[in-house]
Amino acid sequence: MSRSLFSALAAAATVAGFAAVVWIARLAAAVPPSRRRLLACGLLAAYGLALAFRPAAWMAIDLAVLAGAIGGAILLEGILATPPSVAVFLTVAGVVDFLSMSGGLSRILVERYRTGAGDLLVYLCLVAPIRGHAIPIVGVSDLWLAGGAAIALLRLKLRPLAVMGTISAGFLGALAYGLWRGGAPALPFLAVAVWLLVWRHSVAVRPPASRIG
Repeated sequence: MSRSLFSALAAAATVAGFAAVVWIARLAAAVPPSRRRLLACGLLAAYGLALAFRPAAWMAIDLAVLAGAIGGAILLEGILATPPSVAVFLTVAGVVDFLSMSGGLSRILVERYRTGAGDLLVYLCLVAPIRGHAIPIVGVSDLWLAGGAAIALLRLKLRPLAVMGTISAGFLGALAYGLWRGGAPALPFLAVAVWLLVWRHSVAVRPPASRIG
């Protein structure tokens, strides 16, 4: 597969996965809170089983990753009360993601996958089937945190097109940089994108200054 075709496939899988997490988690908003938490825990448990048994089929991996991301997003969005709190949360997560990718757990998992010493990374990511192999595209934690942030921003009345478009742009920026550099943490890109979105929203809703005299 050519590099350009793989890039297009990875971009489509990333945006589609993010959209699916947001859409399904938003549908869960109609469920009473106690049952919604139970649903989220059930989805996370299903993902935990997939991590334990590690199915070989790429479609089963993707369904399990989406289940985990949706469950996490449902639990997360309720604790983000304001647009700035969403941006701050992603900033902190972005710093952790950067450090982990620079020399922490994420770097270890990536190196073990590249050398063939371990395949846990495959089960922590949305994957695409390439020449008979499941290739990691975007991490479950990225989908979970981005999904929770998006749902919180939508609940806080930011425009859906702006929310989905901005976070998708952050994902695509991270993907482009990762394809160039051989991997990149996505959350710092998402944090920058959401800060810009929150700033634009605050400017748009700020009342005009009164003038006397």
